[in-house]
Amino acid sequence: MRNIKKNILLIAGTGRNVGKTLFACRLIEELACKNELVCIKVSPHFHELNKELEIIRETENFIIAKENNKKGSKDSNRMFQAGSKKVYYVQAKDDYLPEVLSYFEKILSAETPVICESGGLRDLIEPGLFLMINKENNNNIKPRAIGYQKLADKWIEFNGDNFDFTANKIAFTNNGWKIKN
Repeated sequence: MRNIKKNILLIAGTGRNVGKTLFACRLIEELACKNELVCIKVSPHFHELNKELEIIRETENFIIAKENNKKGSKDSNRMFQAGSKKVYYVQAKDDYLPEVLSYFEKILSAETPVICESGGLRDLIEPGLFLMINKENNNNIKPRAIGYQKLADKWIEFNGDNFDFTANKIAFTNNGWKIKN
């Protein structure tokens, strides 16, 4: 059975530092629904968390924290600076993403616009929009990303400065994400 989440815009990339967060921030800046927008940054890499992060839920398998700091250069800081109402930072291996998703389903309504940066979540949900970001001349595309290419609603190339698709072509209407004509 498909787990359709029309209110989630999912951004994944072909690797690290390919422009995922930059595109998310440009999108946040464009959106009319900023005052309701929630962003979730998921990382499969575990490291010590910044003291400004408010830990909401912690198990031995994952950590969910709320970003409260608009200063700083971490991805979650940048999303908050761009105008998102709330930003959550999650550290979780893919095996525990169902538990993370279940937590967010309890605290966020299906009408809440959500931008989520996560590759692994695409295996669990069918989002309103699924965007794949690739850096031009990237010869080291992750195998999983190649599989996601056929699932992506839009494959976006990033040249280090600009994207071949602009964030103003995306809208959140009728509780779902869409690419404008």
